[in-house]
Amino acid sequence: MTKKPSKYSLLERQRRKLILPFLLPALLVYGTFTLYPAATTFVVSALDWNGVTAPEWVGPANYLRLGDDGLFMRSVGNTVLFTVLGALILFPVAMFLGYVTQRIRFGGVYRFMILAPIALSVTTAALMWKFLVDPTFGAIPELLRFVGLDDLAGFEVLGRPQTAMLMVVLVSIWHGVGIWMLYFSAAYARVPEDVKEAARLDGASAWQVFWHIVWPLIWEVTRTLLILWVIQAFQTFTFVIALTNGGPLGATEVVGTYLYRVAFGSREFGYAGAIAVALFLTILVLTLVSQRLTRRERTTY
Repeated sequence: MTKKPSKYSLLERQRRKLILPFLLPALLVYGTFTLYPAATTFVVSALDWNGVTAPEWVGPANYLRLGDDGLFMRSVGNTVLFTVLGALILFPVAMFLGYVTQRIRFGGVYRFMILAPIALSVTTAALMWKFLVDPTFGAIPELLRFVGLDDLAGFEVLGRPQTAMLMVVLVSIWHGVGIWMLYFSAAYARVPEDVKEAARLDGASAWQVFWHIVWPLIWEVTRTLLILWVIQAFQTFTFVIALTNGGPLGATEVVGTYLYRVAFGSREFGYAGAIAVALFLTILVLTLVSQRLTRRERTTY
C-alpha cells in the first residue's frame, strides 16, 4: 500500500512538533484553573450539597427549581435591564468621545483624562460615588444646596428602586468608558483618510461622513464590542455589591449577586451551581444570537 504524501513540508512538520511542548504548560494551567472548575460546576449543579454534609445526587431538580424561583427570575430581568441600558448609554458615548478626541486639538490629553478612572479599582470607584451622592454628607447634594436646589439635594438616588439601577449603570460606564473609547479610536484610525477627504470635497457634512463612510467601515469592530459588552454585563457583580448590595428591595439584584447569596449566604452550592450553568448557557446563546443578528457583508479597506 502506497503511503499518502503529507501536504506539509518537512520543515512545517518539524515546526509543528516543536509547538506542542511550548503549549503544554499553558494548556495545563488553562485546564487546571478554567476547564476543571467549569466541569466541576456542572457536576455540583446536580447535587444537593451545603459544603459540609455528604452531597446527595438530585439530577435536574436544581434546574427545575429555577423556573419557580421568583428572586432568580427578577435577577435575570435586572441583568437584562443593566445590559440593555448600559449598551444604550455606553456605545454612543464611547463612539462620540473616540471620534471627537481624534479631531480636536489636545485630543490625547482629553483621552487621558477620560481614561483616568480606570486606574481606580472597581470597589474604590463605587465607594467614591456612593459617598459623593449621599444625601446627608455627599459633595453633590452639598453643591445642590449651595445653588438653592434643596429638593434635589435630598433625593436618595441609590436608595430608590426607580433610580438605583440607573445610577449603577452610570457609575459602571463612568469607570470603564475610557477603554471603550480607545477601542473606537483604534477603529476610526483604520478608516482611510483619503476616503473621508473625498467625501468632504463632495460636500458631505461631518455627520454624513460618519454615517455613510466611517460607521459601515467600523461595523465589524462595533459588533465584536457589543458581544464583549453582553458578556461583561451579564457577569457584573462588584459595582452592584459595593453600591447597593442588590437593594433597594431587590431593584439592583443581578444574577451574579444572587448566585453569591445562594452559595455563600444560604450555602446551597448545588443550586448555585445550577444558576452558574444557566448563566453560562445564557451568555453562550446570546453571543451566538448577537453574531447571527448583527452579521453583515464584510467591508474591506
